[in-house]
Amino acid sequence: MTENKDSEGEILPLKNDETRSQDTNEVSNRHKETKIKKFTKFGQLSRWRTAAFFIVLFLCLIVVFAFSFIIPCPVRPVSQRAWNRTFENAVSYPFFTLWDMNRDKVSDVIFAWKSSNNTIINGSCAAEGLPFPCAYVTALSGTNGSLLWQRALAEDVQHVQCGIENLSDAKSSGCLIIGTPYLLSAISSSGDTLWMLNASFVVNLSVIGPALILPDLDGDGVGDFLIFFIPNQVSSVSKLILRLLSGKSGDPIGQEVYHNVTENFGSLSPLVHITNTGAYYILFIEGTVQGVALKDIYLQATGMSLTADKLNTDVLRSDSEWEKKTDPTSKMIQVHNSRTAKYLQAVHVQGKNAGRLLISTEDRVELLDGQNLQTQWLHNISQMQGAPVSGYFNADDVFDFLIEDFIEKNRKKVTIVDGKNGKILWEEDLICSKNCPKPSSINTVSQTAFLFWGELPIQVNGSVPEDLTENRHYLYMVHPSHPYIILELKNTTENVLSFTTALFERSRHACNVLLLGQPVGSRQGPLTVIKQKLKEAISLSTVRRLNKGHDVFSDAEIKEYFYRIRYSN
Repeated sequence: MTENKDSEGEILPLKNDETRSQDTNEVSNRHKETKIKKFTKFGQLSRWRTAAFFIVLFLCLIVVFAFSFIIPCPVRPVSQRAWNRTFENAVSYPFFTLWDMNRDKVSDVIFAWKSSNNTIINGSCAAEGLPFPCAYVTALSGTNGSLLWQRALAEDVQHVQCGIENLSDAKSSGCLIIGTPYLLSAISSSGDTLWMLNASFVVNLSVIGPALILPDLDGDGVGDFLIFFIPNQVSSVSKLILRLLSGKSGDPIGQEVYHNVTENFGSLSPLVHITNTGAYYILFIEGTVQGVALKDIYLQATGMSLTADKLNTDVLRSDSEWEKKTDPTSKMIQVHNSRTAKYLQAVHVQGKNAGRLLISTEDRVELLDGQNLQTQWLHNISQMQGAPVSGYFNADDVFDFLIEDFIEKNRKKVTIVDGKNGKILWEEDLICSKNCPKPSSINTVSQTAFLFWGELPIQVNGSVPEDLTENRHYLYMVHPSHPYIILELKNTTENVLSFTTALFERSRHACNVLLLGQPVGSRQGPLTVIKQKLKEAISLSTVRRLNKGHDVFSDAEIKEYFYRIRYSN
């Protein structure tokens, strides 16, 4: 029995171990089944996620291919290298302006002219109910010269100012047209009338332009204008009349502001000047160069007292330094005391609101500090032919100036002076009559190319003809990288009424624009507007070498260098 018990005792533990092993195996099997079920569900979920990912990727690829191949991209306008547009039996006003009117990122050409041709359909005198003949303002596409729009006007045109942002609360830019005697009209970029000045506000007055664009004065969220008028009746002591106009409606802001004029003034050359403290002043030429605070104009026009918050705004702020120079009775500031001032120009200086003021008189060009009005330098001349043109001839960030000086009959001197000290950087004598077209400039990546008209004496064997029987104009280009070389870009016997060089597309290509024909008041004839890509003109140009220095490069290398020049804003 004992042995059996012992045997039994020995056998039972073995049975217990087997039982435990079986139990463990059963539990393990159950865990495995659970894990297999979990893994199966996870695998199914993973497959769904993978499928969803590839579906999304497939849809994205479809969208990409649709935009790339199925849906056409906007077609960028291709600007023609050159185009011209001719109007028969016409005379032109001697100016034009450039602005992108149709929003294709290419500048368009806007100019004013008159014609005896009454068969014009678009915007004709008859269509506008105007007596014949009348004036036209026309916009031509910068890409190909096609007609964008045309407006007939009842009066002669003095100025066309385009690129005025948010004019009449419009989202796009527009133009302001100033005519004689009192035409003042705002038009949209499509040529539609936004507003016109009510003639009842300017009875017996004549407007003289251009208009000055001001910040918002009447609180309607749209910038306003300052317009100058003179009485139609001439007297020994006449008045210059200043009027604030709403840019939104064209209605006057307050009353007329009067300024006594004791002598005739030719070019008004008005400009808005901001001092270093942010105060706004209006400068203009009346023999001498004078200025008046915008704050004082606003007070006289509206009769309103200024509250503390208005006085602290930029528009109606005072400058203590300029207030000391202001006459307490007339409220005028003597900016420059020469009585022969002809041109007044603002010169931007990086980091300074006031910048500089360039004043050209009959016999000198003078640069003033825009804050303290002290003379920086002056350059003596014989007879000023036109307003100086700014650019960078030195490798620095200070503007230099091209000056044309009419030194004697049929001869002028073209001089580029250093903007820092007024010293001569480059000069050349040219043969040219008094009706020679005005110069221009175009910025390159680091400097400036200057373009001017005339005729090199070497082309007529160094002699100056007594009378220029042939009305031939040569267009030259000079760049500081090759100062002893000038390119002859064009020569023409046609009358050049207006000319400029500008970028038609931002950082893409520079173009020459010419207005050829007869001025208003002359016998009518063909009027031609020409646009030519500057690179095209360079490729067709002639290299002219000056006798003042030596350049080792060949003509082909010079033209290749000029052709590869990149232009910027």
